[in-house]
Amino acid sequence: MPEELSARKSQEGHEWQITEKFKETHDTYTYKLFPVSKSQRFDFSIGQFVTVSTLLKRPTTSGGLEENLVNRAYSIASSPTRDFIELTIKEEKPYGYINPVTGKPDAFAAYFNKQVKLGDKIRLKLNQSKEHFLWKVAAGIEKNVAYWSGANGAQSARSLIQYMEDKKDPEFNLILFYSNTKLSTDNTNNRYITNDGPHPIDSLNVIYYNWLIDVAKKLENLKVIFTFTREQEIPPRSTKDLRIIYRKGRFFLNPDGLPERTLLKYGGNVETSFNPICGSSGFINGIVRLPDGKINRGKGILQNLMEIEGVKPEKTDKEQFYLQQVGVNQ
Repeated sequence: MPEELSARKSQEGHEWQITEKFKETHDTYTYKLFPVSKSQRFDFSIGQFVTVSTLLKRPTTSGGLEENLVNRAYSIASSPTRDFIELTIKEEKPYGYINPVTGKPDAFAAYFNKQVKLGDKIRLKLNQSKEHFLWKVAAGIEKNVAYWSGANGAQSARSLIQYMEDKKDPEFNLILFYSNTKLSTDNTNNRYITNDGPHPIDSLNVIYYNWLIDVAKKLENLKVIFTFTREQEIPPRSTKDLRIIYRKGRFFLNPDGLPERTLLKYGGNVETSFNPICGSSGFINGIVRLPDGKINRGKGILQNLMEIEGVKPEKTDKEQFYLQQVGVNQ
């Protein structure tokens, strides 16, 4: 990138400073940021995302390191009612990865998580889209929400839950349907390291797991449905935690493999529930790119909601930006 172009791009957006860093899972961190001055602050709503711009050193094919300004977009993971912004950044490719096709290091998160430190300042540019996938919720049009999240789609749900905490609107209700492959990265003989109490951070595979359990116990208008697609066992559920439910397998399939009305099963109102969906393309619409490059077209959450539950299209929405960025990759 020419120096003048790089310098110009580095001035885009607003300057925010990293003040705290939290480890969510073995490969995911949440950062808390504050604007460096009042003039750098901007307003946002639940469901919006920002483009992060920062200088990162990444490897080259010659074995050296090259520093460039790198941009990536992330959903805001905190409520607009608070005076800070939180971003949750998951490592999508390993540190040192070089794309075999382009011969360039195109990973972001692994380098960001390792190189960016407390006190560093980065640029944030807010996406100005007026009709993002949660705009009806942000506008108060929809208050009965069933949020369907894949493993990488919970950031906006966190923003929404914090918003609920702060607003204390008795008319608002949220069921979070949260799908992950497994809870822990180091299960032994299908037994969890801990079945009660907080799970060790180093072994977690579910972003916000402990936080979601804590907040669901406090908010009567929140229910969290965890499903694990590759687990043999699931954590036991206390009868006191009726708003925290664990299940195995995929949504819309019962244990026998037959179709089920998952929304209705867990208390969702098919007629009135608004159903935002965020996750991979495979999770949302069933489109997956196979290792050989072929495209497999199955059924995702969106189609199941309409065909099995009978939800009307206007009662659904999906994270369009995420789909544009990842295409059909899982």
